[in-house]
Amino acid sequence: MISGENGAGKTTLLRCLAGLEQADGRISLGGKIWLDSSAGLALRPEQRQLGCVWVDAALLPWLSVEKNIVLGTASTDTAWLAELADMFDITPLMQRKPCMLSAGEAQRVALARALYKRPSLLLLDEPFSAQAPAIRQRLRLRLKAMQERLHIPVLMVSHDVDDAHVLARQHWHMRQGRLLLEVVHAKKEIQR
Repeated sequence: MISGENGAGKTTLLRCLAGLEQADGRISLGGKIWLDSSAGLALRPEQRQLGCVWVDAALLPWLSVEKNIVLGTASTDTAWLAELADMFDITPLMQRKPCMLSAGEAQRVALARALYKRPSLLLLDEPFSAQAPAIRQRLRLRLKAMQERLHIPVLMVSHDVDDAHVLARQHWHMRQGRLLLEVVHAKKEIQR
């Protein structure tokens, strides 16, 4: 998990990892090089097999919830889609357009979309910020279970320390684009 003040560079870091902003250096995951600026290599975002949830849900307004989730896939895995819809409490919303959703519902749709393709990495930027406290806690636990089941690493930006306690193994703090602190969580307690 990454935390820090507004403007510290948290979202920019996620956007660089996603290939949405230029970066210098080297990024690799699981032995696959995504970026090596010295060699002139930069995989396009769609080649990085990412699931992303941004602060604004970024749903396409002309598509239904269901079509937003499965967008870009050759065929629909209806069982997996139904499981994700149930997990994120969006089953009754599947035929609605994004303009008919609350901010919290749109966020849950974005989470389902990010997981639908079973990505190699999840990038989450304040993924629970629009949720009521009870729903937020339930979503944390469900996301943690899915992360463990699918063995997907997650890099999440959040200002909520409870997100770190439930979801994070490591916690980084950023200030002015720099990593300041790494804290490892063990049994929901912060070790310093």
